Parts: sequence; C-alpha cells; structure tokens
Amino acid sequence: MKLSRYILFRFMMNLLKVQAGFLLLILVVDSVEQAQQLSRYNVASQDVFQLVLLRLPQYVMKIFPLVMMLASLSTFVGLSRNSELVVMRGAGQSGIKLLMIPVFATVIIGILMTTVFNPIVAATIRRADVLLAEHNVGGQTLVSLGSREIWLRQGSETSQFVIQADRTSFNGSILFKINLFEFTLEGSLIRRISAQSARLDEGNLLIRAGTDWTFNFNDSETPVSTQDFDALTISTSLTSQEILEKFASPEAVPIWELPDLIKRLNEAGFSSQRQQLFLQSEMARPILLIAMVLIGAGFSMRHARFGQTGIMVLIAVFSAFLLYSLKSIAESLGAAYEIPIALAAWGPPSAGILLTLGLLLHLEDG
Repeated sequence: MKLSRYILFRFMMNLLKVQAGFLLLILVVDSVEQAQQLSRYNVASQDVFQLVLLRLPQYVMKIFPLVMMLASLSTFVGLSRNSELVVMRGAGQSGIKLLMIPVFATVIIGILMTTVFNPIVAATIRRADVLLAEHNVGGQTLVSLGSREIWLRQGSETSQFVIQADRTSFNGSILFKINLFEFTLEGSLIRRISAQSARLDEGNLLIRAGTDWTFNFNDSETPVSTQDFDALTISTSLTSQEILEKFASPEAVPIWELPDLIKRLNEAGFSSQRQQLFLQSEMARPILLIAMVLIGAGFSMRHARFGQTGIMVLIAVFSAFLLYSLKSIAESLGAAYEIPIALAAWGPPSAGILLTLGLLLHLEDG
C-alpha cells in the first residue's frame, strides 16, 4: 500500500510540474500573439489578458495527452535512475503491476477531463466569443439553432438582417421556408420577406417564390406595400461554409448537451458527423491518456545502467506525437465519411495501448 502511494505521489507531482511548465509557456506565447492581433481593434489590456485566460482551458485540453506522457516518462526515468525500479522488482513487484497505479489514476483523470473539464472548456469558448463580439472582432454574423428552426443574423453599416428558416440542406447552402426581417440600426422593422426557399450563392441570397412587405419607418406595424415575386436577389456576406463552421462547432457545446444537439441538427437538415465524432473522441479520451502513459513508461522502465536513456526519451516523445498525429488523421477521415466514426475515435488510442503493452511484455520477459 505504501509503495502504491509512493508511485502515485511521484506520478502526480511530475504531472503537476509538467502541466505548470506548459501553462506558463502558453500564457507567454498566447499573450504576445493576442496582443498583436487585437492591437488594431483598440482592445484594453485587461480584456486581452481576460481573453488569454479564457483560451487557456482549450489549450490545456489539447496538450493534456502529451502532458500525461511526459509525466509518465519523467516518473519512471527517475525511478530507474535511482535504482528504485530494481529494488521494487527484487521485492517481487513486476513492471506491469507497478504500471497499474498510474494507469488507474489516469482512468480517473480521463473521466474527470471528459465529464467535468469539457463543460468548463465549452463555457470559456462561448465567453471568449462573446468578448470578441463586444469589440467587433470576428465579424457580425450570428448563427443559432432554436427548438424547431434556424436563426441567422447579419449586420451591416446601414441595417440588420434576421433570417428564420425551418431547416437547411445538407451542406447549408439552401434554406427552406424562410422569413427574412430587415431592421434599421435603431431596431425599427422596415422589410419582411417570406418565401419557400433561398440559396446562398457567391455573396447573394437567391430567394424563390415569396412575398415582399415593406413597412413605414415610423409605423412598422402597417405595411406600405406588398409584392409577390418568383425570384429575388439580396446581397449578403453569409456563406454556407460560415454557417457550418460557426453553427457546428462541437467544442463550444458541453458533452452533456451534445446528444440533444445531434438530434436537433439531424432534424434541421444539417450533418451531425462532426458532433458525433467529437462526442466519441471525448468518450475515448481516457483510452488515449492511458496509451500516452504506457508510451512514457514503455521507453523508460529499463535500468539506467543499460544507457541510451536520452535516445529512449526521444523515441517516446516521437511515438506520442505519432499517435496524436494518427488520431488527428483518423478524425479527419471520419469527418469526411471515409471511415466509421467509432474507428476514427477509438482506433488509434486502442492501437497505441495494444502496441505499447506488447513492448512492455517483451521487456518484462527479457
């Protein structure tokens, strides 16, 4: 029991040290980058620092697998250099059994990252977007999904457009059963268009088969004129790609709300492939972290007298980056419908665990 607590303490302390080092590096680099990018928008220094802090959880989530690998690597390299692994094995403890302690801790950490830290990251992403919008950074377009409809808003120097649609096409280029409302900058309704469909095409919104109402600037309740049309073109900065990107960002949605969002996306006509893939990837996060811990241990549990410790450390870091790259490639293929979602999310971490276990068993057998 004391041995388990000792290994766990060493592992957690190394995890905290590595994480603290990366946090400091991210704060410095991101602060400089955000200060340069936001300088032309005259954003106050405290708002820039607030934005950096809001972006910090996103980076923590992205680099955490590497942090786990480095924590495992430093833990077992330290135990090996001090000949503690030799003493533990001499006392009848196998290397695989010793590994179960950090692996069990990793499972708990991975579950907490998915269930607790993921909603925190989603909240900070949304808050960062609001902060940028307050300083007019990132455009004036707003896309949201209601319980049974899609809402789009586009701002310009002279007016504001609000578009409500029942659903959209698979790629977001066609809106069905739309209602378009045009307001002055002061909020007065000056125009309403109702139509069966509208298509986004190279900076224009092509509206088909509808009715156009114009209203008095001072009395928006009484229409001045009504006109039916077969086709109508309105200039817009909206694009189908922008709709999909701004609306379909799974990172900004807490994992507990993703199943409901996926259902609503399917009902609205959107593709929910990205959301389903992100949900599966988050569920597979503990498996990925275990694979990273095993990689760090697999290349560092040899006795220091065998030498080549530096080379083994480099191989471990390279293997971790290789696994992370394979995971990114698999997720890209999954998002493009080239491979099944389950394979894209669970395949690389599972393969990493199996390969590393094979290496560890080989080393244990001598």
